[in-house]
Amino acid sequence: MMYTCLRFIAKPFLHCLLRIEITGIEHVPQDGPVIIAANHISACDPIVLASVIKRKIHFLAKKELFSNRFSRWLLSQLCAIPVDRHSGIVIKPVRHSLRVIRNGNAFAIFPEGTRCKNGQTIQPKKGVAFFAIKTGAPVLPIAFVSAKKGPLRTIKVIIGKPIFLTDYTIPNYSTVTQMIMNQIKRLSNEVSDVN
Repeated sequence: MMYTCLRFIAKPFLHCLLRIEITGIEHVPQDGPVIIAANHISACDPIVLASVIKRKIHFLAKKELFSNRFSRWLLSQLCAIPVDRHSGIVIKPVRHSLRVIRNGNAFAIFPEGTRCKNGQTIQPKKGVAFFAIKTGAPVLPIAFVSAKKGPLRTIKVIIGKPIFLTDYTIPNYSTVTQMIMNQIKRLSNEVSDVN
């Protein structure tokens, strides 16, 4: 209930700051487990995802964002799961995330693990492949592309078709992660080619 209220409040506020253009919304599964994998270009990306996709989305978020009482409360209402990226101890958030997915929910992850500017590439983490292989949930690739159009910055949200790993022979986590990131990049390039 609180998630829906916060989403309702955030959506018009977000649209005052950004123009959001969406492609491929029909590819979002209406129910059942799904892992949303997206590139990460802005601190607004989780909010944009929550405003675009009508399903409740659970996120992994860095522990530092939970530093004060208000942000901790807000992020918990937004279904964020805290993770300490530097400790190396991630058993609790991983178990929590697996439970979320296996219970039929939407779960979002940014494989790069940090924000990257348009065109910048870094070595993605293997978490997305781990969650997909362990749960059998389809992966929904999403590309964020930022552009300046008029007075407002435009964020293009390109949603690809779900990737079902059962359709592939999977040798290892690295291969799966790279396949997913290649698909996200392909979606980004399709927009660049049109423009």
